[in-house]
Amino acid sequence: MSTSSKDEEVDFLPENVSLVELAAARDNLAFDSAGSVDTRSSKGCSAAEKFLEKLEALATSLELEPASRAYRRDFQGQFAELQPHRDYSVAVLEACLSLSRSGAIWANGQKFELSQDAESACLALLEQWEGLLAQLDHILPRSLEGFTSLTRAELCRLLRSLDSTWADFEHRYIMEIVRVQHEAKGLVAKAIDVEEMLSQIEDEDSDEHQVHLGALVACISQLNVAANLNRKTFDELTSDIWENSAALLKMCSIDSETPLQAVRVIAQQVLLSLEEFRQCLRDMRERGLEEVNPQLCHNEDLVSSLMRWEEAWITGARYIQTRSVLAALCKLVPRLLGVSQCWAPFAQMCMNFDAELFLVLPRLVWLSYFESPDDQTALISNLLPHRFVQVPVYSELRQRAGEAQLQRLRRQRSEPALGEAVEPELAVLGTDAALKSIQRKFNEVKLLLAAANRTHEVMGPADAIWGILLQSAVRGTVDAELFEVLLPHKRTAAASAVEDLMRQLESWSMELQRHCPEDWNECVNVLVKCMLTAEIAPESFGCTSHAGRFLP
Repeated sequence: MSTSSKDEEVDFLPENVSLVELAAARDNLAFDSAGSVDTRSSKGCSAAEKFLEKLEALATSLELEPASRAYRRDFQGQFAELQPHRDYSVAVLEACLSLSRSGAIWANGQKFELSQDAESACLALLEQWEGLLAQLDHILPRSLEGFTSLTRAELCRLLRSLDSTWADFEHRYIMEIVRVQHEAKGLVAKAIDVEEMLSQIEDEDSDEHQVHLGALVACISQLNVAANLNRKTFDELTSDIWENSAALLKMCSIDSETPLQAVRVIAQQVLLSLEEFRQCLRDMRERGLEEVNPQLCHNEDLVSSLMRWEEAWITGARYIQTRSVLAALCKLVPRLLGVSQCWAPFAQMCMNFDAELFLVLPRLVWLSYFESPDDQTALISNLLPHRFVQVPVYSELRQRAGEAQLQRLRRQRSEPALGEAVEPELAVLGTDAALKSIQRKFNEVKLLLAAANRTHEVMGPADAIWGILLQSAVRGTVDAELFEVLLPHKRTAAASAVEDLMRQLESWSMELQRHCPEDWNECVNVLVKCMLTAEIAPESFGCTSHAGRFLP
């Protein structure tokens, strides 16, 4: 230590105590694996806060004037509470350490490069910070005796320089944050503007409406990627999902007997989810963008609306856009509805979503498939693709894209508008040996029951056979009373055959539930929702007034 003057020496003054406390706080700082001060863990952040408090206390005891923080008066929003005096924040220190490595700010999944001035200010503060820590390391021992390396003047110059670079970086960093926030909110602002333009167009069939609708859906998709952390899609959901849903509802309003009535609720939810999101945008416009959190995932109303929109549109894409699946659903729902109307316990299962429903429903789905495989192949092949042989383009696509990407394309591809005759992209050529075997078993049982049926003239063979198969499927057991309608000498063989079929059916039902639980649960939700809202005659599943006798 220089001894030219007593005033230049660090002696037993209040600032000496502050310096010792600062040096002790330096010893308690935690460091990460890269050698930087740890500000993210609870312990590290607490130690850094303590160090910065002692740093400010030392500057105060030395009566150092703080660098100007007048820029803080211009801050708005979350930064408006900053006071125009020295106030060292761990957040600013953490930003400096982080930005010195990355040179960019991340928000809503996007990377925003720092300006040159902000990057220079960051590196300057980092240099001052490391210089301070190095000087404190030279102050040994940590006591009032033995300060031999730093004069008062040198200490004051060091703290002034640090304070100046700190203020400069803080100013530029917050200006960068404001810029990033403005750009992040720009996604919301753009969506609000497009929605407002769409609101001014009354003719939904006009080209202008379609253009603005497509633009709005594109904005929603961007917001979904930025804000919905649980999203399942990126840009697969397009405006034609809305257009086809609107067309379906229009057909339903014109023709009350159209099979499309079975899936009307899916189309309604597509349109409703878009309208709900548009209302969310209107509410945000009324409140003002200053109320929008630039980290879009923290806007609860926005995220909730996006999640409902995505769920409804994914369902629309899978069950309305893919017309072969739509046709399968339009045939399956009336059949299941017929069962619920003839057998009250099944209807109650659907109403309450009872656990037993998840045992009964897959059996009924399989019976429907076995009865008319051509009608139901599109639906079942989506749920159990490994059981079906696809056209060659499927194999080529598998090699190019991989199984994961293929699954995404297969489940979310979008087909043309309703009514257009276009061949499916992935047609099914056949089934595997195991599925063929259970199909043969089903056909054999039907023939056996038809031969044993003695009520042809009263009900027709189909009604009696379906009564037996349905009762066995929904009950999960084969009761002797079901076979009283058959010829006595053939009842035992028929009951044994049905029991064997139901035993084999159980393993197929489990596979349907377990192969891809998410897809199956979605399918169950769709089927039950359609059943609870559809108004369709149940005749297509053999559940006439006569057949009802078999379903008490």
